[in-house]
Amino acid sequence: MFELKPILSTLWHHKVSALLIALQLALTLVILSNSLLIVTDRIDKMARPTGMDVENIIVADFLAIPQDYDMAGAVRADLEMLRALPNVVDAVHSHQVPLSGSGSANSYFAEPNQNIGGENANYYRTGPEFINTLGLNLVAGRNFTPAEMQVYASTERGEAHVAIITRQLAEKLFPGEDALGKSLYDGDNPIEIIGIVERHLGAWLGWSDAGNVAFFPGLQTTQGMDYLVRTEDGKRDAVLQTLADKLAERDPDRVIRVKSLSNHMARSYARDNLMVKVLSTVGAMLSFIVALGIVGLTSFWINQRTKQIGVRRALGATRANISRYFLLENSLIAGTGIALGAAAALIANQYLVRDYSQPVLSLTSLAICALMILLVSLGAALAPALRAANISPATATRSV
Repeated sequence: MFELKPILSTLWHHKVSALLIALQLALTLVILSNSLLIVTDRIDKMARPTGMDVENIIVADFLAIPQDYDMAGAVRADLEMLRALPNVVDAVHSHQVPLSGSGSANSYFAEPNQNIGGENANYYRTGPEFINTLGLNLVAGRNFTPAEMQVYASTERGEAHVAIITRQLAEKLFPGEDALGKSLYDGDNPIEIIGIVERHLGAWLGWSDAGNVAFFPGLQTTQGMDYLVRTEDGKRDAVLQTLADKLAERDPDRVIRVKSLSNHMARSYARDNLMVKVLSTVGAMLSFIVALGIVGLTSFWINQRTKQIGVRRALGATRANISRYFLLENSLIAGTGIALGAAAALIANQYLVRDYSQPVLSLTSLAICALMILLVSLGAALAPALRAANISPATATRSV
């Protein structure tokens, strides 16, 4: 550590440029640590299991043209036709599409006529085939029966009497209890829980209550309808190409659209994907800019001290001594920047947590980012340091 005193003396004489590099490293650490936290959170969010066989499900929706359209009859005929198609496992109607960002929600309670203490849940009016069609896992209870199905007009509220809910919703409504056989309430209407499915993320992937889902047996005869069609593994695209034609052929008095459920999910995660790409690019660019700054500053200082390096070489300093000198000098600058950046990163994260509900920055994550910054700094300084070590005493002291 006998080199520390001359290094500190040199840095003091170049304090402005050294401070600028340290502040640049600090700013990079602030942005990189919080960006990495957000990126990791978004990646974990997009990797959540949906509870559904997303890759093999097709969504077909249509809007009927006649105002007096027989929706109930059309749904029966369409589903019979869809289930008979080659490579189709099952099909079901639904008044909303899961993972699409569009849906219906309501508050449900464990006791009648409550106004507070309930749970918000995304709900679906669908048929008994929804479990097989979506590939859900029924962990308790039973499915709907045809006798429990209700058909009602778009102007009717349609009070359900039975429901199948997700395990997440069951645990929130009845913590520590078995929800099967109990009732959830919408006002004073008791709805018996006859089944519990393991998981279903619902319509809104960014919703804080995503996973709170309830299914009711029913068909609401509006002008539009959604069908969910599950195909055999790897057969989705082949079925998708013919599905719209088959529906139009059976009944041409409607406008039909067909998409894959994975397409809906990708659109719902589009902002998260964009954020991951933007923040990753910003982090990489900042690291590159910092590395360029360090390379430039170290090279500039080496050019200024060529004769000094030559003298040290002539007095017996080895190449390792010269390289170590500049790497240690760089480490001191980086250490100062990292210390400033760590404090600023924790302060900035407090504001992000408070105002934008972002995750809390852990000391482990901060330490990993600090180590990454240090390695980038040392890596950037390594090439100029090695070049300095190769300066020969004769060349450096030629004019001395």
